[in-house]
Amino acid sequence: MRFLKMCFMALFFVTMSLSNVFADENAARQGLVDAVDYGVKLIESKGKAAFPELETFRFNNGLDYLYITDYNAVVIMHPVAPELLNKDCTGIRGAKGKYFGAEMKSKAQADGAGWTSYWWPNRAKNGEPDLKCAHFKVAEMDGEKVIIYAASFGVSEAGCE
Repeated sequence: MRFLKMCFMALFFVTMSLSNVFADENAARQGLVDAVDYGVKLIESKGKAAFPELETFRFNNGLDYLYITDYNAVVIMHPVAPELLNKDCTGIRGAKGKYFGAEMKSKAQADGAGWTSYWWPNRAKNGEPDLKCAHFKVAEMDGEKVIIYAASFGVSEAGCE
């Protein structure tokens, strides 16, 4: 009887831990959706004049940000990596070799929005590669199509679909 009680308690704690993990993942995923939707709304209403506001916008406790490419995946706004301005994202590879920029461009042009996961150095883990999940959506800026992106650590590969 005592053994069954211990098993039940262990199962209870594992279940509670997993539900917290799923809740955190769902919150992180929703944060990506909300951030991209915010960026789309701002870009479609203000055009390029929204850049200063978007350059200072942060979400996920200040850890994450939005960046924007033209419709061909050339960076036109990046708040933390200005060296990427005017660079083609399709040639950028993640820590495990995936050309995630090319994948995002392809999905955005085919479907108007999407999700992609890739491995990227995580500053919170001393630069160790970690799974990152990106959400992106096509928007209209001053008569031109652009792609707005947000990415976060803490979403599983299965959750990034």
